[in-house]
Amino acid sequence: MKNYMVTHTFKSKEAKAKMMEMVGSMKMEDIVKSMTGDNAKCQMTWNTPGDTLTMFCWWKGTDTDAINKQLGQMNDFFEPHNFVECEDNVMDYNA
Repeated sequence: MKNYMVTHTFKSKEAKAKMMEMVGSMKMEDIVKSMTGDNAKCQMTWNTPGDTLTMFCWWKGTDTDAINKQLGQMNDFFEPHNFVECEDNVMDYNA
């Protein structure tokens, strides 16, 4: 699978609040299941504070369509996603 850094931009402050409320009511294992499939799997998510309408995720996927498909109805909260494919050679400064 390929690596993608994805910028997810919420459609509005209300959309962000609604999604955060929905995710906040879920068990972690259910969140992981919803973000994991055969063709796409979210690796990490960075939420942004306050009224900032962007969040960032590292995904592994066969392609961008697989990621959109994995997100399913969550796509309704966002503008079209910005995908950047990344190489596997990672420089980990915390190692």
